[in-house]
Amino acid sequence: MHTVGEILKKARIEKKLSYEDIEKTLRIRKKFLIALEENTWDKLPSLPYIKGFLRSYSALLELKPEEVIAIFRRQFRQQEKSGLLPDGITKPVNEYSVYFTPQSAVVIITLSLITLLFIYLFYQYRGVISPPKLTIISPAEGETIPSEKVQIHGMTDNDAVVSVNNQKIALTDNGEFTTILTLSPGINTIVVESTSKFGKKKIINRTVQIQSTQ
Repeated sequence: MHTVGEILKKARIEKKLSYEDIEKTLRIRKKFLIALEENTWDKLPSLPYIKGFLRSYSALLELKPEEVIAIFRRQFRQQEKSGLLPDGITKPVNEYSVYFTPQSAVVIITLSLITLLFIYLFYQYRGVISPPKLTIISPAEGETIPSEKVQIHGMTDNDAVVSVNNQKIALTDNGEFTTILTLSPGINTIVVESTSKFGKKKIINRTVQIQSTQ
């Protein structure tokens, strides 16, 4: 049975192709093409590269790549068993190997940028359709307060507009707000409203009881 190298060399000669012609077309260096035809696997980079070179080379020569690879597998195993292969290349033929090429690097970078773009657009869209976050730290719901002066303390988005009982309240850089209301004795309802820059609102009501000072 002919070796892989003999099959490639015979097909190349029949097509009257020089190493230089093939090197320009496949961008495989001449020394690697010669190594393939001479079956000198130790002169080639690694097993994944050998299989890749064989596929490209056989396709160019109008051979069937899968048949060429099958012949290579048998030849490779025979040489591996006989100890003719160097340690650096005697990995199992079917072992899955991951290696990067300029093309794969471009694909990975492009996919990463597209993913980041989708994440950015998702958060922008969610900001448009969602109301702002709003948390009332104090007073607690149903709390009894001994004074008519009630401190309202809470957190919201730092670009929102907050009002307490229809009075606008200034925010700190981190979205925190504090104000003091003067309420009448008895049960009072405090209405805290936060409006996003897109007009979405979130409202929280707090019911508190103010003890009479009399």
